[in-house]
Amino acid sequence: MPTFLRPENREDTVAAVDLGSNALRAIVARPVNGHVRIIKEVRVPLRLGEDVFTTGQISPTKVAATEDAFILLLHLFAEHGVGELRAVATSAMRDAANGAETTARIARYTGIEMETISGLEESRLIRRAVATEIPLGKKTALLLDIGGGSTEITLLRKGELIASRSFDVGTVRLLNVTREALDDKIEVEAAKIVDYIKTHLRLKDIELVAGTGGNLRRMGKIRRKTLGRSSEECLYSEVAHMSHALFSMGLIERVRALELDPDRADVILPAAMLVETLMRRVGAKKIHLPKVGLKEGLVLDMLGKKKRRFLLNHD
Repeated sequence: MPTFLRPENREDTVAAVDLGSNALRAIVARPVNGHVRIIKEVRVPLRLGEDVFTTGQISPTKVAATEDAFILLLHLFAEHGVGELRAVATSAMRDAANGAETTARIARYTGIEMETISGLEESRLIRRAVATEIPLGKKTALLLDIGGGSTEITLLRKGELIASRSFDVGTVRLLNVTREALDDKIEVEAAKIVDYIKTHLRLKDIELVAGTGGNLRRMGKIRRKTLGRSSEECLYSEVAHMSHALFSMGLIERVRALELDPDRADVILPAAMLVETLMRRVGAKKIHLPKVGLKEGLVLDMLGKKKRRFLLNHD
């Protein structure tokens, strides 16, 4: 058990860590008047998938960077009096030959036990978080979580799970595809996803599409910045225009024109292309972009079964 989990710390202050293929994300949160307030958020662009999806393992350099990131988190959690935490890893760690060795090193140096979760568990946690922001109880819904290493597909009818599956297509994986071949690759991968959806329901029955993940949240922010509209949804026409515009820009132009960090400016292109292709193939006219995801689902699990909404900045 980490040394910062002391009796004098607040039992209701929790922390969640999502070690993804593109970045590490962590939040510290606390329940407030039946809701959840996020006290601190951290993002470190470790990009573990850059190694794993080309060589099959995490390089010593990235292992060291990951250890450093967790040591910083240890101090952050102590500063905020965290009483409970859960840390999970997803696609890159699932695929890495030295994944278990890496998580063991983190535990040895920090006391933080990492859990490498399945795509199904990832989907469950995301679904729980999305349900706090979008009323899913009356709709037939398609939830998309596009990460660096995988895309989680969840189908719901009136809030009840129909089916869920993880596909090995993600934005960091797609960086290994040349720009000339990217469109064809995405069409092939999207066809697999749509075929799966069609085995469980008719496309015309889908009433709501929601998307999560860092790139989709950024697409919402681009919509707000360029069009002055809400960042919590995008019309298909806007996604298509964004996809085409991003493809026409070079990396530096995306960084400057859209004020993106370099580690976001490259992966947002395949993300936008994949979202556009999936929306077109299922006939979706709009996608909802809730500001929650895996780490918020972890927080809700730690705080119990009571339904809570996050006190988020919706600007």
